[in-house]
Amino acid sequence: MKKIFFAVIIVLAMTGCNQAEKKENSSSSKSTDTKGLYEQNLSTLKASFNNFEKEDIAAMSALSADSLVWNSPAYGDTVHTKKHWIESLKYYLDNWSNIHFSNAQFLPGVDSATHEFDGSVRCYGRWDGVHSSGIATQVNYYGTFEFNKDHKIISASEFFDVGGLMNAVKAGKK
Repeated sequence: MKKIFFAVIIVLAMTGCNQAEKKENSSSSKSTDTKGLYEQNLSTLKASFNNFEKEDIAAMSALSADSLVWNSPAYGDTVHTKKHWIESLKYYLDNWSNIHFSNAQFLPGVDSATHEFDGSVRCYGRWDGVHSSGIATQVNYYGTFEFNKDHKIISASEFFDVGGLMNAVKAGKK
């Protein structure tokens, strides 16, 4: 009886180990797929920022889907369209020169339900530039970006102190 009992325990232990190994392999494969997806989407975002620095709105726009939902950093701005996003970008390019994203830190985003990497991209950094008034500006920035299967931006939420930025350049226009 003892031999049967030990044999059953050994069989159960081996079965449990095999299932854990399969789960690890499945998780590892998913992790690799998500990492590749993140890298492709990160490439899109970096190209988008680079195009903005080069003042090439058309190239930047081509990296986002027409259905883009944009969440503006400006207080009270409730328009979330790609068209509005492009208008806002043009405003900055019309009023600033030497725009550059510095101290960039790009990180993978996570699914809010599963807390697993999902291919989205988060970034921190600082936008530097010179306003047309001659005032040099630096504004800390945070953004989150989601992408479609074609690696185009479909959702962008950006956060920085727009009011402080406007007050800084306004003070220099006295």
